Amino acid sequence: MNPFGPLAITRRRFMQGAAAAGALSLIPCPLRSALAAPAPVLSGTEFQLEIGTVPLTLNDRQAVGTGVNGQIPAPILRWREGDTVTLAVTNRLSEPSSIHWHGVRTPSSMDGVPGLSFRGIAPGETFVYRFPVHQSGTYWHHSHSMFQEQTGLYGAIVITPKAGYAQAFDRDYVVLLSDWSSEPPEAIVSNLKFQSNYYNYGQRSLGTFLDDAQRTGLADTVADRLEWARCA
Repeated sequence: MNPFGPLAITRRRFMQGAAAAGALSLIPCPLRSALAAPAPVLSGTEFQLEIGTVPLTLNDRQAVGTGVNGQIPAPILRWREGDTVTLAVTNRLSEPSSIHWHGVRTPSSMDGVPGLSFRGIAPGETFVYRFPVHQSGTYWHHSHSMFQEQTGLYGAIVITPKAGYAQAFDRDYVVLLSDWSSEPPEAIVSNLKFQSNYYNYGQRSLGTFLDDAQRTGLADTVADRLEWARCA
Protein backbone atom coordinates (compact mmCIF):
# COMPACT_ATOMS: atom_id res chain seq x y z
CA MET A 1 0.00 0.00 0.00
CA ASN A 2 1.20 3.50 -0.80
CA PRO A 3 0.70 5.63 2.34
CA PHE A 4 1.04 8.85 0.36
CA GLY A 5 -1.77 8.15 -2.10
CA PRO A 6 -1.78 8.37 -5.90
CA LEU A 7 0.26 11.61 -5.98
CA ALA A 8 3.31 10.05 -4.39
CA ILE A 9 6.41 10.16 -6.60
CA THR A 10 9.11 7.51 -6.64
CA ARG A 11 12.79 8.33 -6.87
CA ARG A 12 12.93 6.80 -10.35
CA ARG A 13 10.07 8.94 -11.62
CA PHE A 14 11.62 12.03 -10.06
CA MET A 15 14.92 11.35 -11.84
CA GLN A 16 13.11 10.74 -15.13
CA GLY A 17 11.31 14.06 -14.86
CA ALA A 18 14.46 15.92 -13.85
CA ALA A 19 16.40 14.45 -16.75
CA ALA A 20 13.69 15.35 -19.22
CA ALA A 21 13.46 18.91 -17.89
CA GLY A 22 17.22 19.30 -18.01
CA ALA A 23 17.41 18.05 -21.58
CA LEU A 24 14.62 20.37 -22.65
CA SER A 25 16.41 23.37 -21.18
CA LEU A 26 19.37 22.71 -23.49
CA ILE A 27 17.24 22.91 -26.63
CA PRO A 28 17.30 26.28 -28.44
CA CYS A 29 14.19 28.35 -27.75
CA PRO A 30 12.75 28.28 -31.29
CA LEU A 31 12.63 24.47 -31.18
CA ARG A 32 10.84 24.03 -27.86
CA SER A 33 7.43 24.91 -29.29
CA ALA A 34 7.91 22.17 -31.90
CA LEU A 35 7.97 19.48 -29.19
CA ALA A 36 4.25 19.48 -28.46
CA ALA A 37 3.72 15.76 -29.11
CA PRO A 38 5.92 12.66 -28.78
CA ALA A 39 7.13 10.88 -31.87
CA PRO A 40 4.90 8.02 -33.05
CA VAL A 41 6.12 4.47 -32.49
CA LEU A 42 6.22 1.68 -35.09
CA SER A 43 6.73 -1.86 -33.81
CA GLY A 44 7.06 -5.30 -35.38
CA THR A 45 9.07 -6.77 -38.23
CA GLU A 46 7.45 -5.18 -41.32
CA PHE A 47 7.71 -1.41 -41.87
CA GLN A 48 6.55 0.97 -44.60
CA LEU A 49 8.49 4.22 -44.51
CA GLU A 50 8.12 7.23 -46.82
CA ILE A 51 10.73 9.98 -47.04
CA GLY A 52 9.29 13.36 -47.98
CA THR A 53 9.12 17.05 -47.23
CA VAL A 54 7.38 18.15 -44.03
CA PRO A 55 6.09 21.70 -43.37
CA LEU A 56 7.14 23.04 -39.98
CA THR A 57 6.16 25.92 -37.76
CA LEU A 58 9.03 26.92 -35.49
CA ASN A 59 8.36 29.86 -33.19
CA ASP A 60 5.60 31.07 -35.52
CA ARG A 61 7.89 30.91 -38.52
CA GLN A 62 7.25 28.61 -41.47
CA ALA A 63 9.91 26.19 -42.68
CA VAL A 64 10.17 22.99 -44.72
CA GLY A 65 12.04 19.99 -43.40
CA THR A 66 12.67 16.39 -44.44
CA GLY A 67 10.95 13.62 -42.53
CA VAL A 68 9.57 10.09 -42.54
CA ASN A 69 5.85 9.36 -42.81
CA GLY A 70 5.19 13.08 -42.46
CA GLN A 71 7.00 13.24 -39.09
CA ILE A 72 10.04 15.09 -37.74
CA PRO A 73 11.69 13.37 -35.93
CA ALA A 74 10.91 10.16 -37.79
CA PRO A 75 8.79 7.54 -35.99
CA ILE A 76 10.54 5.54 -33.28
CA LEU A 77 11.25 2.03 -34.58
CA ARG A 78 10.91 -0.77 -32.04
CA TRP A 79 12.53 -4.07 -32.95
CA ARG A 80 13.25 -7.29 -31.05
CA GLU A 81 16.64 -8.97 -30.89
CA GLY A 82 16.61 -12.20 -32.92
CA ASP A 83 13.91 -11.05 -35.37
CA THR A 84 14.48 -10.26 -39.03
CA VAL A 85 13.13 -6.83 -39.96
CA THR A 86 11.98 -5.68 -43.39
CA LEU A 87 11.79 -1.96 -44.09
CA ALA A 88 10.40 -0.77 -47.43
CA VAL A 89 11.61 2.82 -47.80
CA THR A 90 10.03 4.97 -50.53
CA ASN A 91 11.62 8.25 -51.59
CA ARG A 92 9.05 10.99 -52.28
CA LEU A 93 11.70 13.71 -52.62
CA SER A 94 12.91 15.20 -55.90
CA GLU A 95 16.48 14.13 -55.06
CA PRO A 96 18.13 10.82 -54.06
CA SER A 97 17.79 9.75 -50.44
CA SER A 98 18.77 6.97 -48.03
CA ILE A 99 18.46 5.72 -44.46
CA HIS A 100 21.47 4.49 -42.51
CA TRP A 101 20.89 2.36 -39.39
CA HIS A 102 23.47 3.95 -37.12
CA GLY A 103 25.20 1.50 -34.80
CA VAL A 104 23.20 -1.49 -36.04
CA ARG A 105 25.19 -4.45 -37.36
CA THR A 106 23.87 -5.16 -40.85
CA PRO A 107 25.15 -6.74 -44.07
CA SER A 108 27.07 -4.11 -46.05
CA SER A 109 24.39 -3.97 -48.74
CA MET A 110 21.80 -3.02 -46.10
CA ASP A 111 23.88 -0.37 -44.32
CA GLY A 112 22.33 2.49 -46.28
CA VAL A 113 25.35 4.62 -47.21
CA PRO A 114 25.16 5.73 -50.87
CA GLY A 115 28.36 5.22 -52.83
CA LEU A 116 29.67 2.76 -50.27
CA SER A 117 27.10 0.01 -49.81
CA PHE A 118 24.39 0.86 -52.37
CA ARG A 119 23.51 3.52 -54.93
CA GLY A 120 20.90 5.28 -52.85
CA ILE A 121 17.14 5.56 -53.36
CA ALA A 122 16.21 7.53 -56.46
CA PRO A 123 13.15 9.84 -56.47
CA GLY A 124 9.97 7.79 -56.67
CA GLU A 125 11.74 4.48 -55.99
CA THR A 126 11.40 2.04 -53.08
CA PHE A 127 14.34 0.21 -51.55
CA VAL A 128 13.71 -2.77 -49.29
CA TYR A 129 16.07 -3.19 -46.37
CA ARG A 130 16.01 -6.65 -44.82
CA PHE A 131 18.38 -7.91 -42.14
CA PRO A 132 18.46 -9.95 -38.92
CA VAL A 133 18.71 -8.07 -35.63
CA HIS A 134 21.73 -9.35 -33.69
CA GLN A 135 21.79 -6.88 -30.80
CA SER A 136 19.70 -4.88 -28.36
CA GLY A 137 19.82 -1.31 -27.10
CA THR A 138 18.97 2.20 -28.26
CA TYR A 139 20.25 3.47 -31.62
CA TRP A 140 19.16 5.90 -34.31
CA HIS A 141 18.57 6.08 -38.05
CA HIS A 142 19.25 8.99 -40.37
CA SER A 143 19.81 9.97 -43.96
CA HIS A 144 23.26 9.74 -45.53
CA SER A 145 22.20 11.83 -48.54
CA MET A 146 22.75 15.53 -49.17
CA PHE A 147 21.87 17.52 -46.00
CA GLN A 148 18.65 15.65 -45.26
CA GLU A 149 19.69 14.64 -41.75
CA GLN A 150 20.24 18.30 -40.87
CA THR A 151 16.74 19.16 -42.10
CA GLY A 152 14.98 16.48 -40.05
CA LEU A 153 15.52 13.00 -41.45
CA TYR A 154 16.50 11.21 -38.25
CA GLY A 155 14.78 9.02 -35.66
CA ALA A 156 15.34 6.60 -32.80
CA ILE A 157 15.58 2.80 -32.81
CA VAL A 158 14.83 0.78 -29.65
CA ILE A 159 15.72 -2.92 -29.77
CA THR A 160 14.31 -5.12 -27.00
CA PRO A 161 16.61 -7.89 -25.69
CA LYS A 162 15.52 -11.35 -26.77
CA ALA A 163 15.44 -12.55 -23.15
CA GLY A 164 13.67 -9.42 -21.93
CA TYR A 165 14.96 -6.69 -19.65
CA ALA A 166 16.74 -7.54 -16.41
CA GLN A 167 14.87 -4.79 -14.55
CA ALA A 168 11.08 -4.44 -14.64
CA PHE A 169 9.64 -1.01 -15.44
CA ASP A 170 6.27 0.53 -16.26
CA ARG A 171 7.36 2.59 -19.25
CA ASP A 172 10.50 3.77 -20.97
CA TYR A 173 11.13 7.15 -22.57
CA VAL A 174 13.24 8.03 -25.60
CA VAL A 175 15.01 11.40 -25.51
CA LEU A 176 16.23 12.48 -28.95
CA LEU A 177 18.04 15.83 -29.08
CA SER A 178 18.62 17.85 -32.23
CA ASP A 179 18.66 21.45 -33.36
CA TRP A 180 17.43 23.58 -36.23
CA SER A 181 18.92 26.54 -38.03
CA SER A 182 17.12 28.91 -40.36
CA GLU A 183 20.46 29.11 -42.17
CA PRO A 184 20.67 26.48 -44.94
CA PRO A 185 22.95 23.58 -43.94
CA GLU A 186 24.92 24.06 -47.16
CA ALA A 187 25.79 27.60 -46.02
CA ILE A 188 26.80 26.34 -42.56
CA VAL A 189 29.20 23.78 -44.05
CA SER A 190 30.60 26.41 -46.44
CA ASN A 191 31.24 28.82 -43.57
CA LEU A 192 32.98 26.12 -41.54
CA LYS A 193 35.17 25.15 -44.50
CA PHE A 194 36.32 28.73 -44.91
CA GLN A 195 36.77 29.28 -41.16
CA SER A 196 36.49 26.39 -38.72
CA ASN A 197 35.70 28.65 -35.75
CA TYR A 198 33.18 30.78 -37.65
CA TYR A 199 30.32 30.05 -35.27
CA ASN A 200 32.46 30.26 -32.15
CA TYR A 201 33.70 33.79 -32.65
CA GLY A 202 31.98 35.29 -35.66
CA GLN A 203 29.30 37.72 -34.50
CA ARG A 204 26.29 38.80 -36.48
CA SER A 205 27.04 42.08 -38.21
CA LEU A 206 25.22 44.80 -40.12
CA GLY A 207 26.15 43.02 -43.32
CA THR A 208 24.57 39.72 -42.24
CA PHE A 209 21.53 41.63 -40.94
CA LEU A 210 21.01 43.21 -44.37
CA ASP A 211 21.52 39.86 -46.12
CA ASP A 212 19.02 38.15 -43.84
CA ALA A 213 16.51 40.99 -44.20
CA GLN A 214 16.70 40.72 -47.98
CA ARG A 215 16.29 36.95 -47.84
CA THR A 216 13.56 36.59 -45.18
CA GLY A 217 12.17 40.08 -44.70
CA LEU A 218 12.89 42.86 -42.20
CA ALA A 219 10.27 41.85 -39.63
CA ASP A 220 11.41 38.22 -39.50
CA THR A 221 15.07 39.25 -39.25
CA VAL A 222 14.41 41.62 -36.34
CA ALA A 223 12.27 38.96 -34.63
CA ASP A 224 15.06 36.39 -35.09
CA ARG A 225 17.69 38.66 -33.47
CA LEU A 226 15.39 39.50 -30.57
CA GLU A 227 14.45 35.84 -29.97
CA TRP A 228 18.03 34.59 -29.84
CA ALA A 229 19.04 37.53 -27.64
CA ARG A 230 16.22 36.59 -25.24
CA CYS A 231 17.30 32.92 -25.17
CA ALA A 232 20.90 33.83 -24.44
